[in-house]
Amino acid sequence: MVEKIKKKRDVNYEIIRVMAMVMVILEHHIQKFIYTDGTQHLYSLLDAIFTLSMPLFFYLAGRFAFKLNLEDKTLYKKFYWKKAIGLIVPMLIYMLIKNWHVMWYHQHLDITPLSYLKHFGIALVNGFNYMEYWFLYVLIGCMIAVPFTARMVQNMKDKDKKAFLIVGLILCALTTYIPLAKVNFSVHYYFIGHVLSFYLGFMLEDIFKEKKAKKLLYIAAPICFAINMAIIYAGFHTGYKETSPFYMIGAMGLFIFLRNHIKVPEKFEKPVLFLGKHSLGVYMTHMMVMYTIGELIDLPFGIVGFLVASLLCLIGSTLLAFILDSTVIKWLQKLTTKVFKLESIVK
Repeated sequence: MVEKIKKKRDVNYEIIRVMAMVMVILEHHIQKFIYTDGTQHLYSLLDAIFTLSMPLFFYLAGRFAFKLNLEDKTLYKKFYWKKAIGLIVPMLIYMLIKNWHVMWYHQHLDITPLSYLKHFGIALVNGFNYMEYWFLYVLIGCMIAVPFTARMVQNMKDKDKKAFLIVGLILCALTTYIPLAKVNFSVHYYFIGHVLSFYLGFMLEDIFKEKKAKKLLYIAAPICFAINMAIIYAGFHTGYKETSPFYMIGAMGLFIFLRNHIKVPEKFEKPVLFLGKHSLGVYMTHMMVMYTIGELIDLPFGIVGFLVASLLCLIGSTLLAFILDSTVIKWLQKLTTKVFKLESIVK
């Protein structure tokens, strides 16, 4: 299964995945090394830039999730088993490690087999979803619907895709700005912002395939991002990096620009593919590595400490992800495939 996936990877998409992965690590270091009363505006700017990684991740996930053969009689079985082996198995392994780290590092608990299992079971349904792993819960929710909604998105014409985008941006605007009127408008941003990004991932390159459309987006994206920053500096933070239509347009512009204008030189293809392949593991481990580095090395506050800490975190989490992906996770994926006789499905 791993070899099959590797052959299908497009390095020019993987560079976007790697950039998003690095942005996540940078995002989680800025508060420790940048934020003070005198650097609030710099912090807000970097925060808004680095959190563009989230829509990038969802665009990429949606870009490939809907490429299904809808005529395949084993469609549902294949899709769900592949996701179980390719996503759920590694996710659970990393969460088992995270559970130990939370109990030992954060809560300083005495760990016994029973207390560990109890803590892990609770964290699965009410714990991990509040940490950096929230991303996976939203992604899994999106993936569950894919075999059904693929029948919709695959049959959309260009005008349908544009209408979908417009309606989505209108919903984003309502969700973000109605609270300004002190109205208790309770629509959680996950189900507008990130789910919208997941579906748009399959459509954006079609919506902006013409030169004129790209040009308009390249003009609109930085303007919208600047407007969003002005709103943030004015003190309004609700939805500014999740549902704000200005933020969403900025993210779309970044994705289309990277997709069309960033090409990976041949000599860098292998490193990019390597990092892209292990990006899930890096995402799952980077916070644990960040806390460990913080305990071991006293780095200075400011840009230098920020960059050094982020680089060390990237190196450490990549190494840890590579080791786990190549050993425990790979073995369990093979074992699951063999036990459930899934060789014909995951090959």
